[in-house]
Amino acid sequence: MRKGFVWALILAMLLLCACGGNSGQTDQSGKPSDGQTVQDDKAQQQEQPKEGSGEESIVTELSGPVTIEFWHSISNTVHVEILDNLLQEFNDTVGKEKGITVNATYQGPEADLYNKMTAAIRSGNAPDVALAVRMYLADYLQTDYVVDLTPYVYSPTVGIEDVDDFFPKLFEGGTTYGKEGLFSLPIHPHAEVLYYNRGFFEENGLTVPTNWEEMAEVSRTITDLTGRPAFGWDNLSYCFMTLEQQLGGEYTTNDGKLPFVNDPATLEVLNMWKKYAVEEKIWRSAGEDMYFSGPFSNGTVMMYVGNTVEATYINKNNPDLNWSAAPLPQADPDHPVVETSGHVICALNMTGDKEREYAAYEFIKFMTSKEAAKALAMGSGYLPIRQSVVDDPEYQAWVTSGRNDSHIVGYEESDAFVFEPAFMSDNYTSSAVSKAVKTMMENVIMGAMDPQDALDALKGTLGQ
Repeated sequence: MRKGFVWALILAMLLLCACGGNSGQTDQSGKPSDGQTVQDDKAQQQEQPKEGSGEESIVTELSGPVTIEFWHSISNTVHVEILDNLLQEFNDTVGKEKGITVNATYQGPEADLYNKMTAAIRSGNAPDVALAVRMYLADYLQTDYVVDLTPYVYSPTVGIEDVDDFFPKLFEGGTTYGKEGLFSLPIHPHAEVLYYNRGFFEENGLTVPTNWEEMAEVSRTITDLTGRPAFGWDNLSYCFMTLEQQLGGEYTTNDGKLPFVNDPATLEVLNMWKKYAVEEKIWRSAGEDMYFSGPFSNGTVMMYVGNTVEATYINKNNPDLNWSAAPLPQADPDHPVVETSGHVICALNMTGDKEREYAAYEFIKFMTSKEAAKALAMGSGYLPIRQSVVDDPEYQAWVTSGRNDSHIVGYEESDAFVFEPAFMSDNYTSSAVSKAVKTMMENVIMGAMDPQDALDALKGTLGQ
């Protein structure tokens, strides 16, 4: 950290964060079918460079021009514009110098991208570079086509000289897929925060809740005033894994174990939601709204938990709304838990062509550079992946200019960050578990099942 930055006490930004999960409304979608994987015949898979293999295992220059393919799930118009600008800049600068051209293709929302990626991997036609969420990348890693970036990143010739500039846990997240190697770099991280209608709170003398007992009390007061549920949580999978861990439970592990299915904290979470959503009707799911930024922007809901990118949608929906963000309420202030997620970027090599592999790395290197990271953070609302971005005067001015409270809160929550384990077992994927958890939560919140029945149904789905 550099002197003079007013957030000196909170710039441990993302020290326990790694990427995975959703990236905002237009990029969110449902999960693929249970058991859908990319396992396939590995007879033709080339050996990828392993950690410590050194520069002798890679190519560091091209013998001629190379065109590579980049697949993504970005559809938000502002984010697309930023992405297009970065692609053009790469092709005009680094790409022109080294003989690399990148073609980018939107493949639909995250689940669509996943389905197309798995099909492309099976058919031998996967792109050279792809955005991914961690749990999907864990599936891709069941083959040997995902490139271990270690020898490139640490190469004395083409490596990332300022690798220490990445926030440590964001960077280390690329090594936590249950397989040795560095298989991704962070690019679009975000964290869960509490959004609240500041104008309404001030008018009615309300205090922002810091724990779930306070949340229930404030919610009752708001419901009495408005006649509507006061609070919701955008992502029910993240809601469960956050609350379950806040209450002392364990969700899943990187080797595919599911301790939560027999943890008392699971029923405690489900009973909490039954009480407040079904019995007292002071909490609700997003339902047909899909995301809470809409009902929050129009004053239908006064509080909700969403990721830090949500601020861009709120500001767009209602530029005049007097809102703010606060840290996520906690069950135990001594053991806080905040779910984090987002996109990572990875390279694939299905043919053994080392020159294309190197070209893919150069593009990834560019997209995770300081300037690219700053453009993405300021333009799309994602949190920065680098300390130098946080220290940058232009970024500091942007954050303090107003209506970017979610970024500030993201820093305040950094010590509590956790991320969804990404794994694949013989019976299910981490994405299938996430889907089953979402269904379990919906069954309880909508009053379709009692907590125990919903948990039993999940166990049946996952073969527990």
